[in-house]
Amino acid sequence: MKCPVCKCGSYKILKSKGKTSKELLLQCNECGNIFRETIIAEKPVERRVVVSEYEKSHKKFIKIYPDEVVRVEDILDLDGRPAQVSSVENKRGGRVQQSPVIDIETIWAYYIDIPARVGISVDFSGRILSRKVEVDREFEFTVGDIVKLENLLFKIKAMKTLERKMRKGFAKAWVIKRVYGIPIEEKIRYNYDLTSKMIGYDEEYEER
Repeated sequence: MKCPVCKCGSYKILKSKGKTSKELLLQCNECGNIFRETIIAEKPVERRVVVSEYEKSHKKFIKIYPDEVVRVEDILDLDGRPAQVSSVENKRGGRVQQSPVIDIETIWAYYIDIPARVGISVDFSGRILSRKVEVDREFEFTVGDIVKLENLLFKIKAMKTLERKMRKGFAKAWVIKRVYGIPIEEKIRYNYDLTSKMIGYDEEYEER
């Protein structure tokens, strides 16, 4: 849609009414002219969403308009629960950062209304003690932090995120898959206590 006066395609919507067809009252951002347009609203289409909740994934369907664009990090409403888009698969089988809805085969996402679940591995000279903790998604882990976990103190030496392994810096819990540490024998001041956040053993990583 373009302004009939200056032909500019930039405008803001002042008023919109109607469902199957919409009557729009628009104001041109270039010359300020106010004009009306009528558009035929397309019907929403159904698209598959594979949504993760910790280690489990299940399939849902969402209705969305074909002229919209879905992007990685967009938030979707899945039956009242917020889920963030992690990947978009188009009809050619490729994973892309964004795609018009009409070209989408599957949307991959994960729920963000639950705590982040992070694996903890502490290396006792080859014997690995592994635990799982659940913390707020925005909680920050930093390489070098001193952490208390039950009767154990350990120092974070590295972290594995969704994209890479870190040996310095910090990251928020929701992007971290695993924290690696070494035990500290002396009783020194720690940065935080994760004891109350522990939800159990991580048998996949436990070595005896």
